[in-house]
Amino acid sequence: MRKNSLIRLAIAATAVAVLASTTLPAQAAIKPAVKATVGDDCTQASIGKVAKGRGVDGSDLTCLVVTTGSYKGMNKWWYKDVKPLNKIDWTVPANPGGYSLTVNAVSDTLKAEGLLSDYTSTFKPGAGGSVGLGAFQEIKGKPEAALITGIAMTGGLYSNKSPLNLLASTPIAKVLREYDAIVVPANSKYRTLKQLMDDLVAKPNSVAIAGGSKGGIDHQVIGLLAQKASIDPTKLNYVVFSGGPEVITSVLSGSTQVGISGSSEFSAFVASGKLRVLGVSSAKPLVGFKGKTFVSQGYDLVYGNWRGVMAPADLPKADYTNFIKVMDIMHVSPSWQAQLKKNNWDNEFAAGTAFKTFLEKHIPEINAVMKGLGI
Repeated sequence: MRKNSLIRLAIAATAVAVLASTTLPAQAAIKPAVKATVGDDCTQASIGKVAKGRGVDGSDLTCLVVTTGSYKGMNKWWYKDVKPLNKIDWTVPANPGGYSLTVNAVSDTLKAEGLLSDYTSTFKPGAGGSVGLGAFQEIKGKPEAALITGIAMTGGLYSNKSPLNLLASTPIAKVLREYDAIVVPANSKYRTLKQLMDDLVAKPNSVAIAGGSKGGIDHQVIGLLAQKASIDPTKLNYVVFSGGPEVITSVLSGSTQVGISGSSEFSAFVASGKLRVLGVSSAKPLVGFKGKTFVSQGYDLVYGNWRGVMAPADLPKADYTNFIKVMDIMHVSPSWQAQLKKNNWDNEFAAGTAFKTFLEKHIPEINAVMKGLGI
């Protein structure tokens, strides 16, 4: 009973996402210095005025005319000293899929807003993200290096008994929350989530379920869903892949019968009718995505995948401060709002110290979830 309570508490703390506002900052009311956040409007009369400590990590904002990006020519509370990034060399701890989709979305947004010139991605799949994290933490003297991370890595480090510590790198920003979907081919006998769960209740290993890394978000979601139906999650026939495209290939080829991954991975195949959605892990239906929530089908589970950005441990203080300011501007930009809408992501943002605090709380919580699932 105590273990179940611990798992419920951990799920509640980890899964609740902050829903993004659909109102763009450009439409917001003019804000005085004492209430300003980056991207808020300010008056012509306030140009040059400073909003002390209102920026990320207690930095200052200044009312100025923005010179680049979507807000060019507008009076905004902004970072006077922010500098565009020349390049980001991303380490992606998986094959192409959800992580790389986030990398592309972040990088393309920064480029659109005049905050980044170029980026590259190096894929380092394996061991639930441990391979990628290990490679990244060996990088020294490269302030342009960055790692994309998320709940798949924090769970994967635990399940693979990795000695690596994510917090040995420098937390920059948590940028989003995404929800999982469970899908089957269009010709599958399963038309509802209950039909699938009933078969798993009768024989847990009777259905091959394709998902991401061992201990990752997909493994966590199907394990927690199994527990809701009184199924031992360790008995499931969970087939590990390193990215959403591989999951899709497996399901469509008939190698596995069910797939689970981030909803954005499946969008095109659901829209074309090749895949049918049995359920999504969000609290509410996802806009433009055909699928009922677990909750609406009688399974009380809401569970989302956050993703964030880390920098090398030896990142100089000046580069750290500039990077978190760049990310703060990114998350209020219209370009980022468009990415969120396109991918059905929540704008769940925390930068610098706030992101570090999140990780310090999240990692023990996710370890408790993993232990409870027996992964």
